[in-house]
This record gives sequence, C-alpha cells and structure tokens, in this order.
Amino acid sequence: MLKRKNKFSRLIIIIISLFLLVMNGILGALLIRQSMSALNTHMRKRMLEISKSAAAMLDGDIMERLQKGDEDSEPYQRELSILRTFQEQVELRYIYGIRDMGDGTFTFTIDPAVSDPGEFGEPIQYTDALYGASLGTPSVDATPYEDRWGRFYSAYSPIFNSKGNVAGIVAVDVDADWYDKQLGRHIHTILIACVIALIAGGMVVFLITSKIRKRLRELNAETRILAEEVEELSGELKIASGNWYGDIEREKNDSAHSTATDYFEELGEKLKFVQKELHQYIKYAHSLAYLDALTGVGNRNAYADVEKRLNKKIEENNADFSIAMFDINGLKNVNDHFSHEIGDRMIVSVANILKKIVKKEDLFRIGGDEFIAVLGNVSRKRLDEIFGEIDRTIAESNLERNKKNEISISISKGSATYRSGEYREVKDVIRSADEAMYTDKENYYRQHGERRRKQIAREDA
Repeated sequence: MLKRKNKFSRLIIIIISLFLLVMNGILGALLIRQSMSALNTHMRKRMLEISKSAAAMLDGDIMERLQKGDEDSEPYQRELSILRTFQEQVELRYIYGIRDMGDGTFTFTIDPAVSDPGEFGEPIQYTDALYGASLGTPSVDATPYEDRWGRFYSAYSPIFNSKGNVAGIVAVDVDADWYDKQLGRHIHTILIACVIALIAGGMVVFLITSKIRKRLRELNAETRILAEEVEELSGELKIASGNWYGDIEREKNDSAHSTATDYFEELGEKLKFVQKELHQYIKYAHSLAYLDALTGVGNRNAYADVEKRLNKKIEENNADFSIAMFDINGLKNVNDHFSHEIGDRMIVSVANILKKIVKKEDLFRIGGDEFIAVLGNVSRKRLDEIFGEIDRTIAESNLERNKKNEISISISKGSATYRSGEYREVKDVIRSADEAMYTDKENYYRQHGERRRKQIAREDA
C-alpha cells in the first residue's frame, strides 16, 4: 500500500508540475498581449496629447481665414512658428494644419516640414480618425495609411475659433515602420523574459516537488495528531457537560486501516474528520452561548441579539412587533420552602407551557422566573387570545398537578405593541409590557396572596 501511495503521489506531482508550466506559458502570452495593448495605448495617448497641445496654441480665427497667398504674412508665420517648434522639439515625423473642405475632402494649410512640405490646398489622405476630428473629437488612426510621404499613424485634434466652431485640424504623424519596430522590440523583450521565467519556473517546480512528498508525510502525521486531540477534546467536553452535543459516526484514522490511495486522500480524510468534529463542537458552544440550559429556550444573550435587530429596524422606520412579558408567581416562596430543585421544575413546566403557544425561537428566559416573547405583527385581539390560551393551558396543567399533590402554577403577564413616535427603542416597549405585567401580578396577589401564604405554610408544616 505504501508503494502504491508513493507512485500515485508522484504522478499527481508530475501533473501539477506540467500544469504550472503550461499556466506559466499562458500567463506569458497574456502578458505579451496586455503589454502590447498598454504600449499601443500609451503611444496613441502621447500622439493625441501633442496634437491637442498644438491645437490649443493655434489661433482658430487666423487658421480659418488663411489663404494660399498668406505665406509671407505675419499671422501665417506666427502659426507656422508654433508648429515648427513642435516639429523640432518633439519626437515625431510630421505636424501640420488641415482644412475641412466641407465635401468630404481635406487639404493642407500650414506644413513646417523642411523637406518636401505639403503645399497649401494639397489634398490629404482621408481616414476615419481625420473625419472624427472634423466633427470636434480628437482621434487617432487605428491602422496605418500610406501616401506619397510614406506609411503613418496619425493623431488629429480640432482647432476651435472664438465662436467654438471647428476652424481647422492639427495632424501629428508617426512613422508606421518606427511605430511597429517599437512594438516588436517590446514584444521581443517580453518573450525573452517569459522564456527565462519558464526555465526558472521549471527549476523551481523541480526543487519544490522533491520536498512536497516529504512535507505531505509530515502533514499527515501532524493531522493525525490533531485529529486525535480534537477527538479527545470532544470526549472531554461531553463528559464535562454531561451532554452528547453530537452523535456522529467515528471515522477510522489509523493509516493501517485507511482506504486512501495516496497521501492527498489520507490527508483529506483526516481534515474532513477534524472539520466534522469542530462543526459539532461549534454547534455545542453556540448552544451554550445562546440557549438557556434549564428550559431550552433562548437566553439573555440570544435576546440581546434580537433586541439589536429590532432597534435597527426602528432606526430604519421598519419596525412592527409586540413584546409579551411573563413572570412566575410565588417562585421565591417555593424555592425557600421546598427547594430550588422544585422551583426549577416549576420553571421548566412554565417554559413548556409557553412553548406550546409561543414559538420556541421567539421565547427567551431573561431572569430566574422571567420570560419574554418577541412577537411579530399581532393585533391586540390576538395578544388577548394568546394570553387566554396560556391561562387555559395552565388551568389544565394545574388539574393534573393537584391530582399528584404538586404545587399549582401561576404566572403574571403583560404586553405592549411598538408604535412609531410613541417608543424610541425596544426598552421603551419592554418597560410598558413590564408595567402591565406587574399590574397583573399585583392583582394576582390581592386576590390570591393570603390563600397562597396559608397553602405554603400548611405544606411546609
């Protein structure tokens, strides 16, 4: 079995190594593509910046009025000197002015080129980007075009006159061969980097795989110890709490009995076992934190979470709920005269009665003999019906208790319904419900207090 595991693990490692190498190649190809796109975007952006800067410096009113015979005029020379400055100071092939003839054709206006400049009125090669600039939008050629000066990529920016209309266009030419050469050089550099990365990655994978199997064995040993410790911890928790918080099938973790075909499966089995045990422990810990151990309803912590949610709804003006308060009458006397064990039984009996009528998830024990129920959108009539059902159930229970010579149960009740504008937070609703409950309790003791005291004294004797 050990030989089989080693062989299977080695095969998986080889597959992983090949996968990593292939992914490295794919990432390299993606890097080339993204780098080309980034460089292309950068160069196009640079061309546009130059053309827009030149267009902003030229006088649109002058460019609009220029004619062929104005070459020697001062306005013409001033605009020419601006373009010439760009020609000399910025790395580009040509920069020149263009006029839209209005019939889908475009001609030269000012060309500062020293050698073979375009003549005023000479036609310009049409491109979609040029047409876009004539409409007022700076644009760059997506593909190169060719004319008598060569192959170029061009950027075009509109020149606006004082009225905000397009009075001309500035074109910036970049030699397409130079442009493509820059892209090619960039791609060549990336290819070399990718090849080096592939070689380095292969070496790293080779070195790492020689250690993976050893580390897997160590992980299996460590996980086995962890699984044993978790299982021991869960057993101790059960003994300490006296409660089996989870009945789950124990998995065999002894490697001699494992059905795993390799170290990965064996490691997976152990991790699943640990996860299952911890999940059960978390459930148990949650029950300790949010459930009342005596009655099984929510405890004060659980109620505090509900109160926070309700207060948030009040802030959002989306609250609609009622609060019912319950308090066991005479519990202190029962504890004092009979025992706390009898008192606890009475608390459990009351909780069981309330759970029959109020949903368990809506009921919370917030004190020794106090319960609170958080009800949804219920009417006053429905609240009275709920209290009536509780009274009838208690009366039926007391008939049985009297037959067994057990102490009768009695609870005081009170409720309040949230109303926007009247209550600012949940505690205000609880205060109203609490006041109603204590009014009910006072009425109870006025009617039953003396008889209750005599009954307890008689039973105590």
